[in-house]
Amino acid sequence: MIWPPFPYRAGFCITDDTDAATLESVRAVYDLLAALGLRASKTVWAFTPAEPCGIPALPPSIQRGITLEDPAYLDYCLGLSERGFEICLHGASAGNNVRDRTVRALDLLEHRLGFTGTYICHAKNAENPYWHEKVAPAGPARDVLKLASRYQCSGEDPKSPYFWGDVCLAKVRHIRLFRTRNVNTLAENPSMPYFDPEKPWVTSWFGATKRSFLDAAASASLDRLAREHGLCVLYQYLHRYAAAAGSGVQPEFRAAAERLAARADIRVDTTSAHMERLRRVQGVILAHRGRDLWIGNAGAADVPDLQLVVAPAHRLRGETPGIERAGDVMRIRNLPAGRMLPLALEPPAGPHGPRAVELDSAGRARQTRKNGELLMNAGAAPWQASETQRLAPGECRFVPTPGMGGPRPMSTPSATELHLLLLGQLAIIAREIAFKGRSMDTRRFLGAEAIPLEDHSNW
Repeated sequence: MIWPPFPYRAGFCITDDTDAATLESVRAVYDLLAALGLRASKTVWAFTPAEPCGIPALPPSIQRGITLEDPAYLDYCLGLSERGFEICLHGASAGNNVRDRTVRALDLLEHRLGFTGTYICHAKNAENPYWHEKVAPAGPARDVLKLASRYQCSGEDPKSPYFWGDVCLAKVRHIRLFRTRNVNTLAENPSMPYFDPEKPWVTSWFGATKRSFLDAAASASLDRLAREHGLCVLYQYLHRYAAAAGSGVQPEFRAAAERLAARADIRVDTTSAHMERLRRVQGVILAHRGRDLWIGNAGAADVPDLQLVVAPAHRLRGETPGIERAGDVMRIRNLPAGRMLPLALEPPAGPHGPRAVELDSAGRARQTRKNGELLMNAGAAPWQASETQRLAPGECRFVPTPGMGGPRPMSTPSATELHLLLLGQLAIIAREIAFKGRSMDTRRFLGAEAIPLEDHSNW
C-alpha cells in the first residue's frame, strides 16, 4: 500500500519553529512559499513570556522572537491561515506557562486562526508534557536519562501549576517528539502518528527529520522519498533563510523551494494534513482466505484515493466500480469506513506483512492488539462477535480498549521502534557535540546573552 492519496508517491511537510523570528524574516520566506503553492506548519507564540524558560531557568536569549501580541504579525498569520498554512503553538509563550495561559493561547488560535491539530514543545518549558527523561520508555533508558537531566517539566502532572494534560487530550491531536537524520522520517517512525499508553494525556506523537531544507529538498533526497513512498517531516527555522539584506530569501533556498514545488509526485502539505492521512490508512487491512482477497477499512473515516501496488501479472477480473488500474497501482477511489471490498485478482494474490489478516472458514477474523481489537466479517451471514459487537456481512471494525477511544490513532509503536528513535535522538546530540561545537552544558550551549543563529547548511 502507498499511504499518500493517488497520484502521489510520497509526502513532505515542515514543522517550523518560531524561535528568534521577526515579521520581516517570516514574511520573506512565507510569501515565497505561498507563491509556489507550498504549505507548511508554522509555530507561533501567543504571548510575551511571564516567566523564564525552564526550571532551572535558561538564559533569556531562548525567549527571542515575535508574538501574536504584535497586531501586524497577527494579521499576517491570519492571512497565512486563510491561504492554507497551519498555524500552531510553540507553547503559549517562550517561557514557562501555567495552565491558564496555555488554555487562553489555545482558545486564541482556535477562534482567530482556526483549529490546529499540531503542537510543538519549546525548549525546556515547564508545561511540556512527558519531556526530558520521560520521553524514553519506562525502564533502564529512562532511568539513565533521569540521572543526566536537571530540568523539570510537568505538563502531564495534575498536581503541577503547569498541568494541561486534560486540555491537551481534548484539543491537540499530535505532538512532535523524537528527531532523526533520515530524510524519510516515516522509515524511522513507521507507526506515526502513534499512541503511547505510557503517555495517556497526549493523543498521539510523531517524529521529525533534522536536516537542512536544502538537503531535504535536493533532487536525490526527493527521488529517494518517492522511491520509498516515504514522508519527510522536516524540523526547521524557516525564517533563517531570509536574505540578510532584509528582503527576499537566500538564492539557495529559492532554488530548493522551486525544485520541491515542481515535484508532481510528492504531496507537500501541512503536518496535520499528513498526520490525518496516516491515521486513516492505519485502518486499512488486507484480508484473505484461500484464493479470495478483500480490502477493509476498520477506521472511523473513509479513505479516498487509496493506492495498492500490484504486480503486472495480476489484473482485476471484470469491472469493479470504484477500482481502476493505473500502471503498477490499483486505485480505489474511496474505501468507506467500516466496509470490506472484494479484490478479484487473476491470478490470485496473497498479502503478507502486518496489514495481512487471514480469515477463518466462515470468512471472519478477530485480532487482538495493544490498544484494541480488530473484527472482520467477509462472510455471507451476520456475526455476533460479542455481546455488544454485531457485524453485518462485509463489515469490519476496530474496537478500542476501554479508555483508549476517542481521537487516538489505531497505531501503537513497538518497544524496539521507541528505543531506536531515542538512540537516533541521542546520536544527533552526540554529533553536534563532536562536530559542531555544542556544549553539554545547556547554558553554555545557548549562551548567557545571545544564541548565534545556526548555519542551516550544516544541519
